[in-house]
Amino acid sequence: MIEVFFQYDFLQNALIAGILIGFIAPMLGVFLVVKRMSLVADALSHITLTGIAFHLMLANVFAVLSAYDPIFMGMVFAVIGALIIEQLRKVYTHFKEMAIPIILSGGVGLAVIFISLADGFNTDLYAYLFGSVAAVGQADLNTIIIITIIVVTLLILFYKEWFFISFDEEQASISGIRVDGWSFCSLFLWRSSLRQRCA
Repeated sequence: MIEVFFQYDFLQNALIAGILIGFIAPMLGVFLVVKRMSLVADALSHITLTGIAFHLMLANVFAVLSAYDPIFMGMVFAVIGALIIEQLRKVYTHFKEMAIPIILSGGVGLAVIFISLADGFNTDLYAYLFGSVAAVGQADLNTIIIITIIVVTLLILFYKEWFFISFDEEQASISGIRVDGWSFCSLFLWRSSLRQRCA
C-alpha cells in the first residue's frame, strides 16, 4: 500500500502541504486566540469568496478578465477586509472581536449579491471556499513552501514584538512599537497562511 503513495504525485503533494500547514497554523493560531481573533480565518475566507464572485461577475461582462485566476481578486478583497477589520477593532475598543463577525456576514451578503447579479456561474464556488488537499498541485506546493519559510522566519525574528502586541497593545504602543503596522503585518501573515488552506 505504501508503494501507491510513491506512485502518485498528488498524494505526496497533499501530505507535504498538510504537514507544512499543520506546522505553521498552530504557530499563528496562538496569537489569534490571545487577540480574540480566532474567527478571522473564517471571515477572510468568506470575504475572499466575495472577491472571487466579484471577479467572476465581471468576467461575464468583460471577457478579457476570464484569462485571469479569480483568486487574485479574492486576495485583494481579503487584504481590504483585513484593513477594515483593523479599523473596526480601533472603533470598538471594548468589543474588538465584533469586527470579525461584521466582516464575515458582510462578505457572505456581498457574495450572494454578486452571485445573483451574475445569474450563476459555471465555476464551482465551493471549491474556492473550502479547497481540497488532494487538488494541491506543484505550483500550490511551491507557494506553500515559500509562505511557510516566510512565516517561520518572521516569527523567529519578530517573536517578541508579536508576543508583546498580542497581550497588551497599549503597553506595546507606549514602548515604541508601531502597533498598527505590526497588526496589519500579522493579518497579512494570517491571510497568507489561510490562502494555503484554500489552495
